Amino acid sequence: MDPRLAAELAARDGSDGEFVDATYRLVLRREPDLDSRERSVAKLAEGTLSRATLIHELASSDEHRRVRELDDAVALGLGARSRNERLSWLQAPHADERVIEVPWVLSRLGTGCVLEVGYAFAERAYLAGLLGAGVELTGVDVAFAEVGGMETVQADVRDLPFADRSFDQVLLVSTLEHIGADNTMYGGAGERDDSGPLAALGELRRILRPTGTLLVTVPLGEPGDHSWFRQDDVRGWKSLYWSAGWFVEDIEAYELGAEGWRAAPSFDPTGVRYGERGPAASAVLCAELSPGRMRHLLTPGGMRKTARRGAARTYRRIRPRDL
Repeated sequence: MDPRLAAELAARDGSDGEFVDATYRLVLRREPDLDSRERSVAKLAEGTLSRATLIHELASSDEHRRVRELDDAVALGLGARSRNERLSWLQAPHADERVIEVPWVLSRLGTGCVLEVGYAFAERAYLAGLLGAGVELTGVDVAFAEVGGMETVQADVRDLPFADRSFDQVLLVSTLEHIGADNTMYGGAGERDDSGPLAALGELRRILRPTGTLLVTVPLGEPGDHSWFRQDDVRGWKSLYWSAGWFVEDIEAYELGAEGWRAAPSFDPTGVRYGERGPAASAVLCAELSPGRMRHLLTPGGMRKTARRGAARTYRRIRPRDL
């Protein structure tokens, strides 16, 4: 049979309902809502909508643009990891901070036992990237969510039910700023515990192996308490990490501007407020921490890392096609 004719016949195979379900899963990565499914199936049946047009409408939507942004971020991060390349000085389109955080973290994802803190509300594309990376993944959160392929634990990060030195790596993506704050929107308590982030960092040091690392991202800008999260400048976050006994192996600031996300090595927090430049953070700080601050500072390797921290970087751009 003519290959093009075979392709046309394959595109028309199956029921309209099956096609709608499969297209939503592929293009938008979710099941269609009932009304949309019924409407699409009816239009396909009466001939006022073709299968190709349904694909076009979904692929042209703002929802699919978000899917593309996250797909690009995950692909970039995992691709760099496969080459043993640690991404830095990233560039990304105008979107929320996940387009920076996700590739930055995934490129530094290690092996062995990995703890993802705050998994219940994490982007599913990011979790899928972690699950496909071959690590032994555990998620912990004050809220409960069932995620296939990983062990999930409902617990407070300030009091974890894990033995000392249980994990090779901990991931703390846009979570530290919420600890001890009003977390009612996430199914947690409406508390006010200013010592929460420090206590959490101390608990994570306990459960991390001596050779392990903590990857943490937080909102950056003018310091302030926003009830459901805290924001600080570079000096404030670094002071918190050091106070909890962590050594800063690597740290990068990123700022959202008119052209999108760019590295900000000389970041000025003045006037940088959450939600004023985009849907969420206006700047973000990404850091790789290791336990044993003094042990690192007293070794030649640790001193060399500190001295090299301002060295030249490699730019990497995250830009979905046609944006």
